[in-house]
Amino acid sequence: MAAPWGEYFSDGSQVSCQTCQEQRLQASLNISNQAYAISAGVSLEGQQLFQTIHKTNKDCKWQEKNIVAMEEVVITPPYQVENCKGKEGSALSHVCKIVEKHFRDVESQKILQCSQAQQPQKEAALS
Repeated sequence: MAAPWGEYFSDGSQVSCQTCQEQRLQASLNISNQAYAISAGVSLEGQQLFQTIHKTNKDCKWQEKNIVAMEEVVITPPYQVENCKGKEGSALSHVCKIVEKHFRDVESQKILQCSQAQQPQKEAALS
């Protein structure tokens, strides 16, 4: 039996219109969060951290230049673990772990990019 008009569309698979609307809303929120951060003068590091936290927990918003996660944790510039403030508990611990991992990953990425940039120089020196 065919789905009622407007509930589904088909391009070989069925996807609910509600799912599409949720995805469009999420994309719109991501764009508005990014635009707010840029207009507020938030550093690139702060914007990247916000995106990382937001991937893990959608309950994340800007309050001026501060990141508010899980309604309990506030991260102030320069957005390091020691800048995470909130009531001691699981929310603060969870957000601190996300921040720590984010900066470990950023550092790993920098090291990888640096070693890749040096590789052609080493090859040229050996030639």
